[in-house]
Amino acid sequence: MLEHAGQIKGLALVFREFPISRAVIELITAPELAGSADEVELVQRALALVETEGLGVAHICVLPESGRGKVLEQAGFTLVRTYLDMVWNEDELPELELPQGYSVRSFQAGDTPLLTRVQNDAFLGSWGFCPNSEEQIEYRTNMPNTSKAGLLFLFDGDHPAGYCWTVMVPAENGVRGMIGMIGVVPEYRGKGVSRHILQAGMKHLRSIGQAEIGLEVDGDNGPAVGLYRSIGFKTMGERHWFERVLPGT
Repeated sequence: MLEHAGQIKGLALVFREFPISRAVIELITAPELAGSADEVELVQRALALVETEGLGVAHICVLPESGRGKVLEQAGFTLVRTYLDMVWNEDELPELELPQGYSVRSFQAGDTPLLTRVQNDAFLGSWGFCPNSEEQIEYRTNMPNTSKAGLLFLFDGDHPAGYCWTVMVPAENGVRGMIGMIGVVPEYRGKGVSRHILQAGMKHLRSIGQAEIGLEVDGDNGPAVGLYRSIGFKTMGERHWFERVLPGT
């Protein structure tokens, strides 16, 4: 916590991900402290905590217009990823017929082990991904921004090919439907199933009255960016991820 004259002026939240030796730091400070020595000190204190726990890398995500990039560079961080904020708000969602033998269904009671396995398989080795336990998945499926109906699996017969996890987030007009995560298990990559998984999530969000659909995507993921643009998603902004590799790693 950053305190001045008896008032809280800022804080750094440190999320520790021990399985991949990473910490994600969320930085919040009063506007008048942007770029100040106090803000730099807050970052340094968070880094000191991360180091004491033996983690190897720290990541912080900031908006480019926030000016925090310079603060992070002073603290030894380097820009490593640019994520795109994309939005779809067209009048009609084009129909897309599922390939023969494929089906879509929503999350059902008892699906926690299935979702855990599919998500971990789909994202294993992806930048910044920390494998989830069944306990973590169970907790997240019960969060207020998630509905079981909006968590969808794509099956090839009895075999899961991938999934789409939709969520609701605050927006200027109240709430916005988001494609929170979309993943394809390794053996189904390159078969064009991503478009069908995305379609399932978008159809659900439209069915509950969401005219505008958002998502975030790694700008370095060319195939995903190309897919989203081909459906009509437009880039509305960016988020910059900064990294600092810690001593001893």
